[in-house]
Amino acid sequence: MFNFNQLWNKIVHKITSNSKFLLLTALSISLVLIFFRAPSLAQIPPLKPLPIEEGSEIQPAPEIGIEEDSETEPAPEIGWEFLGSRELNQTEIHEIDYVGECPGYSSSYREARFTSITTPPARKRRVIVRNITRGVASDPYPYTDREYDHGRSSEGTRMSFGTRHDSKEFHVLDGENTFEYEIKERDRVLESGVFTAVIKRNIDVRQRDSYPITKSVCMNSEVPMSLCADIRTLTQYKCGSDWVIQSFIQPNTTEVGTLISNQTPYSVKYWINDRIQKLSSGSERIYTNNFLNIKFKSCSVGTGDGKNAKDCTNKTRSLERGKRYKFTVSELDYESVDIEDYSRS
Repeated sequence: MFNFNQLWNKIVHKITSNSKFLLLTALSISLVLIFFRAPSLAQIPPLKPLPIEEGSEIQPAPEIGIEEDSETEPAPEIGWEFLGSRELNQTEIHEIDYVGECPGYSSSYREARFTSITTPPARKRRVIVRNITRGVASDPYPYTDREYDHGRSSEGTRMSFGTRHDSKEFHVLDGENTFEYEIKERDRVLESGVFTAVIKRNIDVRQRDSYPITKSVCMNSEVPMSLCADIRTLTQYKCGSDWVIQSFIQPNTTEVGTLISNQTPYSVKYWINDRIQKLSSGSERIYTNNFLNIKFKSCSVGTGDGKNAKDCTNKTRSLERGKRYKFTVSELDYESVDIEDYSRS
C-alpha cells in the first residue's frame, strides 16, 4: 500500500535550507501583494447590465418616483361682498373712540351683500344667512333674510359689531366669523352651506374737547328778548349740540333788573312797594326787587251840566321782574296815565 507520509518526509528531507528560505520569502511577498491589491479591487465600478432584447420575458423593474402634488381647484366664490372692496369675505369696520373733555364712542357699519357663484340670483329667490360664531347669542342667532333676485348678489344688509340679533343691523364679532346660509326659491332650498369671513374692528382714537358758544340771554327766561330789561352774556362750553359741561354768565350777579320808563310829556308820581317815587319825562329807572307792585293815579275829564268834571282813580299792577315798562298817556287826555310793555323795537 502506498504510504504518503513516508514519501512526504523523503521530499522534505531533500529540500535544502536555502530552498526553505526562498519558499518562505515568496509566500510573504504574495501575502503583501494581496493586501495592497484589495482596495483597488473595491473601487472597480460594477458591470453594466446587458440590454434586454425586445420580446424577452424579463422586463426591467419600473422606476419608483414621487408624484408631484396635483393643483387643487379653488374654492367656489361664496360669501360676503363689500362695496368698494375687491376681496370676498374680508373687510374692516371703522369706529371712533373719543377721549378728552368730551369722551364717547361712535360705532359704524359696512354694507354687505351675499353672493354665490354656484347658485346665482333669480326671480323669487331669497337668501338667509346666520352668524353661528361661538360667542354670539344663539336664541336666535343673528341672522339676515334678504332678497336674492337680480344682479350677482343679494340686497344689502348693514353689518356691525354685536352679539345678539337685531332687526336693523346684522351683528358680527371682531375677527373670524362662521356663517351658515340657505338660498331658497319660495319654500324649496336650492343651496345651503357654511363659509367664514374675517371682519376686523378698526378703532380710531381721537381727542375731543369742548367748544365755547356765546350768546345774549334774558335773566328772566320767561321774558322775550324784545321786552327784556336785563340782558347778559352767556358763555357755554359744549360737547355736541345738547351736552353742556360748563357755563358762565356776565355780569355774574343774582339781582334781576326791571325797567320803568316815563314816555309822557310830564313827570309822573307813583308808588313802588308803597314807597313814593317820581319820574321826569323821558327818563327811566331800574329796580332790582324780586317782587314789584306799582300804584299810580290816572284821571279823566268829562262834561256834565255844562261844567268840566275830573274823575281820578288809583291803578295798581304787579310787575314781572326783568321786564321793560313805560308810562303812557292818552292822546286826547294827558291826565289819563297808564303803564304798559315797552318793546325795544
